[in-house]
Amino acid sequence: MEYRYKLDYSFIARRVKEARDAANLTQAELAERIDISTNAVAQLETDRMHPKLQTLLNIANVLQLDVNYFLRNTSEDISHKEIEVDRLLKGWINDLTFKDKIFLLHIIEGLKRYNANP
Repeated sequence: MEYRYKLDYSFIARRVKEARDAANLTQAELAERIDISTNAVAQLETDRMHPKLQTLLNIANVLQLDVNYFLRNTSEDISHKEIEVDRLLKGWINDLTFKDKIFLLHIIEGLKRYNANP
């Protein structure tokens, strides 16, 4: 039987390493955050060990990514630059006061209206 979806573990391994690097985390830091050994992270990233689904979900949660980033190899994939921008924006937003967040919402709404009326 031909299946539409297949796990490409070498792709997953590359994506885990790329995402960890983009987050500026060492293998040891990622390992500590997802409660596995540094050796296990190294083996995941070199495709010598296949991650359990829960491990992959833990990695996605820690790196603030959709788990599909590790599973799908399509033109819809998020670029590394987009990941960095999203992470930067989340950090900035988390540091804002409530008043500043409301102000930012007004700016975004204004930009949306401006761009909708060329």
